[in-house]
Amino acid sequence: MGFAIPAQIVRPTVDSLIQYGKVSHGYIGIGISDIAPEEAKFFHVNIASGAVVTQVAPDSPGARAGLKVGDVITELNGKAVSDAGELQVEVGQSKPGTTLHLKALRDGKSVDMPVTLEAMGKGEHDSESAEASHGKPRWGLGLADLTPELRQQLQTGDDVHGAVVEQVTPGSPADNAGLQPGEVITEVNRQPVHSAADVQKALSSVPQNSDTMVLVWSNAGSSFRVLHPTQG
Repeated sequence: MGFAIPAQIVRPTVDSLIQYGKVSHGYIGIGISDIAPEEAKFFHVNIASGAVVTQVAPDSPGARAGLKVGDVITELNGKAVSDAGELQVEVGQSKPGTTLHLKALRDGKSVDMPVTLEAMGKGEHDSESAEASHGKPRWGLGLADLTPELRQQLQTGDDVHGAVVEQVTPGSPADNAGLQPGEVITEVNRQPVHSAADVQKALSSVPQNSDTMVLVWSNAGSSFRVLHPTQG
């Protein structure tokens, strides 16, 4: 499997290796993703551009700057951010100790946040799984609570709260949204959830024929998914 690395990152990396014999990348401590057009209304934005924050590591530069899950980063140092990839490139070019001036939209309101980068390597992510079942046939999900035993077994951090996806019905809204067993639902429609019962209650309150958006955590990071109700 091969990956294309943007030239904007490669050139500074090579220069740093030549000059210092090592590479030191800046670290914010957040997970980001693009905004799909169908997700824009959930973030109160008119255009699906910018980078949405899907995860904030505890005690990270991003956390100390006040970044929150669901913030849409639209500018960096006065320059518009079109997508998550562009923001990643810009941060990747910056050295630890650099202060970046971010502008984000939070519930439709603009927020300015300076973030001072740290050296990469301070902060990692975790993992998850399942136990007692609950679910809602409407969405095609079987849910489970995160127990202390499972957290220890799966090395899941205490900062992760929600319900584990235990089962996904083939062809269901959950299946079509790409949800998989072992992932953890941490928000429903931008509201935090702490248990399978919380998720079940939130999903059952969604009006008929309406979409719903969940924030899903996995060991690969967090991402937003939109579930479309089954027609008919």
